[in-house]
Amino acid sequence: MRPAGSTSKNRDMPASSRIRSWFWFLLFLNILFIVGSKYYLAPLASGEIVQFETAKYPGKAQAIIDDWVVHGKLEKAKQSIWIDYLFIFLYTGGLMAAVMFIADATHHPLLMRSGRFFRWLLPAAGICDFLENIFMQRTLSGVPKGFTVMLTYDMAVAKFSILIVTFLFLIMCLLFWLLRKLFPVVT
Repeated sequence: MRPAGSTSKNRDMPASSRIRSWFWFLLFLNILFIVGSKYYLAPLASGEIVQFETAKYPGKAQAIIDDWVVHGKLEKAKQSIWIDYLFIFLYTGGLMAAVMFIADATHHPLLMRSGRFFRWLLPAAGICDFLENIFMQRTLSGVPKGFTVMLTYDMAVAKFSILIVTFLFLIMCLLFWLLRKLFPVVT
C-alpha cells in the first residue's frame, strides 16, 4: 500500500516534496540563466528586447534595428532571441512549479485548485513567446513588415498578460500563506 500523497511514478517521495524540489531547482536555474544571459548579451539590455517585442509599428521596429546597428548590438539581439528559446522552457517550468508549490503551501482548497489552473495556463505563455521569437527573427531578417511586427506585439501582449496575472496570483498566495502563519486558525 502506498503512503498518502505519493504517486505511482515515485513512491518514495510525496508529490508536494517533488514539487518543492522542482520549484527550488528551477528557481536556481532561472536565476543562473538570467544572470549569465545578462553578462553574455551585454551591452544589449533586456529592456531593449522588450521594446522591440512591443514595437507594434514597422517604423518603430526599424528605428530600434537602426539603433542596434549603429551601436553594434544587432548580433547580440539576434543571439538574445535564440537564447530565449531555452529560457522559455526554464521560466515556464519554473512558474508551473511555483504556482503548484506556493498554492499548495496555502492549504486553501480554492487557491490549490487555482494553482492547477495556472499550471495549464502557463504553457500558453510559452507558446506565445515561441511564436513571438519566430516573428522577431523574421523581422530582423529583412525590412519590418506591418503584419509580422503586429503579430510580434500581439504575442508579447498575450504572454505578458498571462505572466502578470500569474505573478499577481503568486503574490496573493504568498500573502494568504503569510497571514495564515501570523494568525493561525484555532479549532
